[in-house]
Amino acid sequence: MFKKYFKAATLLLTLLLFIASFISCSFSRRDDGNKMVFYTSHRDDIKTWDPANAYDTISLDVVPAVYETLYQYDYLSETYKIIPLLAADMPTFSLDKLTVKIPIKRGVKFQDDPCFKESNGKGRELKAQDFVYAFKRLALPALQSQGWWILDGKIVGINAFHDKLLETQKTELAKIFSENIEGIKAIDDYTLQLKLIKPYPQLMYILAMSFTAPVAEEAVKVYADEQGNLTDHPVGTGPFILKTWDRGRRVFLEKNPNHHAEFYPTTGSIEYRKSGLLADAGKPLPFLDQISINVVKEQQPAWLNFMKGLEDIMGIPKDNFQQAIVNQVNLSPELASKGIRLHIETGVTFYFISLNMKDKLIGVNKFLRQAISSAIDREKWIEIFTNGRGRKAVSALPPGVPDRPVNSNIKYDYNLARAKELLKKAGYPEGKGLPPINFDMRGADSVNRQMGEFFTKQFSAIGIKLNVIYNTFPAFLEKSKQGDLQISYGGWAMDYPDPENVYQLLYGANKAPGPNDTNFDHPEMNKLYEKMSTIDPGPKRADLIMQMDALLQEECPWALGYYHSTYAISQAWLLNYRGSDIITNKYKYYRIDKSIKKRYRNMR
Repeated sequence: MFKKYFKAATLLLTLLLFIASFISCSFSRRDDGNKMVFYTSHRDDIKTWDPANAYDTISLDVVPAVYETLYQYDYLSETYKIIPLLAADMPTFSLDKLTVKIPIKRGVKFQDDPCFKESNGKGRELKAQDFVYAFKRLALPALQSQGWWILDGKIVGINAFHDKLLETQKTELAKIFSENIEGIKAIDDYTLQLKLIKPYPQLMYILAMSFTAPVAEEAVKVYADEQGNLTDHPVGTGPFILKTWDRGRRVFLEKNPNHHAEFYPTTGSIEYRKSGLLADAGKPLPFLDQISINVVKEQQPAWLNFMKGLEDIMGIPKDNFQQAIVNQVNLSPELASKGIRLHIETGVTFYFISLNMKDKLIGVNKFLRQAISSAIDREKWIEIFTNGRGRKAVSALPPGVPDRPVNSNIKYDYNLARAKELLKKAGYPEGKGLPPINFDMRGADSVNRQMGEFFTKQFSAIGIKLNVIYNTFPAFLEKSKQGDLQISYGGWAMDYPDPENVYQLLYGANKAPGPNDTNFDHPEMNKLYEKMSTIDPGPKRADLIMQMDALLQEECPWALGYYHSTYAISQAWLLNYRGSDIITNKYKYYRIDKSIKKRYRNMR
């Protein structure tokens, strides 16, 4: 009987392998016809398509392809220069910098969609009122928008509006939501006015974030869930339209045929000019006809797909780094011979261990947090999981951010003897009496599991036991939003290059469901943040940041980790790629050269 079942299983396995091989070969020979298709993959699924709640790296990889903002970053500038997108021009500020008027570009239309019933499914023109509506949505309590912090305490009348909604019965919400807010007005169809409570030096960066993208009220009425989220049916003004979303498997976007006139940059830095990134200067955007994104949870299948030419760009997995890179900065001859290109970007992404101050064990015991920080061998962490591509974080701010503390060091860096002493001070000598600590990871793939094992060994060296929990990325984000993590693997890709964007993660008013998932609420840090966030760069702000850094180092809501440098490889046929942690609306610039693709495809 066993032999019979074994023989059947063997035949089934052979058949499955044959089918997989056939599919792989079919993909490797796929022909997109005259269409320009970009292929890539994500390691997990998108959490949401709603710009009011898209705040994770995976969602923000695609949401800006569908939704646009008033302003954007100049794609080929060597600095993070802000330029108009849906705005017709740069804003005008009053002398006291508290009143802002923004002209809206005329003739921009939302994508065609059945929600526009009055126009038989044809996308209507964008108006200033659509921005007012989008800003007001951020204040909806039921939506629990992770973008609320960009308005909280900054716009005249917005907090009173939020509080009124909070106290309103569900049946009356629509009536209250329709009320005017003094600080957010459509002066006419093409002029948006904002009134600020205090100067907001980061406002231009904020207006380039997806949180502020215009949302059509018609789409919300038709597609929103009970909480008001547009989770799975985006309706934007952007260069691409979501055609299919097979959850957990694939995202497929197509060019928006009614996208407003937009053109490839005509100027750029000398570096980008030398790299050929201005060859398409002045040409209409977007170039791509379609974008195909598969969910590939494990890095090795994604790597094999890339090497077969089935993906156009990817990061370099740690297990393939030695195969791909020579002397840390050069592409290996094997990959270079296939026309593959290497891109190294010093970014503004960093990683840390997040310690939940709301937790009854972690939050009340500073010595325990300091012991945890002192138990982490950061050099080994960087070497094992980045192949030496990271730099040890010595403050909360990555290199290159203005007013970053100079000569800073981690106060509670790796030191096992001190870690054991601190654990003793915490009341748990050699870990005795300390219950296992839940440690949440952002994924469940092999790399996350290796990291879970790594930190388990790190902390066991001083007597701390971990219960490692492996989540899907959306599940992790939901736990974070609810403040339900004890300690967790934390990371942050800066939204804009200003210290305020990092320290707002440690500001008490931004506790979960806001971006402060540590729930750190320290009176002195709050006071320093409020001062720092309203003044321009310079010595005064730098001094405040030094004080904030010292407080962070002492209180340890984060055990600092490392700053990440991005290594990406792209196929020879992918043109106009530039890496950036901050520029998210990148797909409209990409172009596929089909003649190059045909030539190199035969080499795979």
